[in-house]
Amino acid sequence: MVEQIATVLRADANGFWLTTTPVSSCNSCQVSTDCGTGIVAKSLTPRQHSFFVSSSLPLLPGEQVKIGMAEQRLLQAAAMVYLLPLVLMLLLALTGAALGLAEGWLMLLALLGASAGFMLARYYSVQQEQQPQIVILDVLPSVGIQQQAL
Repeated sequence: MVEQIATVLRADANGFWLTTTPVSSCNSCQVSTDCGTGIVAKSLTPRQHSFFVSSSLPLLPGEQVKIGMAEQRLLQAAAMVYLLPLVLMLLLALTGAALGLAEGWLMLLALLGASAGFMLARYYSVQQEQQPQIVILDVLPSVGIQQQAL
C-alpha cells in the first residue's frame, strides 16, 4: 500500500475533497536550493493535487488523514501510460518496416501507434475512475498548542 498524508478541503454529501502536496526527493538534500536538479524539480512539480474520496467518516476541513492506494493500481496505471504507447508505436513501425514502407510512412505509423496508446490509456483511466482507488486509512490527531496552568 502506497501511503501519503492529505488534508481535508471540504465535505460533500458522499465524501470529502482532499489535497496533497507532492514530495520530491530533492527536498531532503541540503544543497537542493543550489542544485540544478533540485531547482528544476521544484519548478516542474505541481504545487497541490485535489481529489474526491468517498467516506462516511466525520471529518472537518483542515484535518489531516493518511490515505492509501494499492501498489497494483499504481503499477497498472504506470504501465498503461508509459508502456502501452511505446509498445503500440514500435509494433506499428515494425509492421510498416516489414511491409517495406518508406521512412515517412514509418514515422507516421509510429506516431499513430503512440497516439492510439495514449487514447487507450485515457479510456482505461476513465473506466478505473468509477472504482474506488484511494481509501482513508487513518485520521491523524490534531496538533495544537495547549496552555498549561502553572
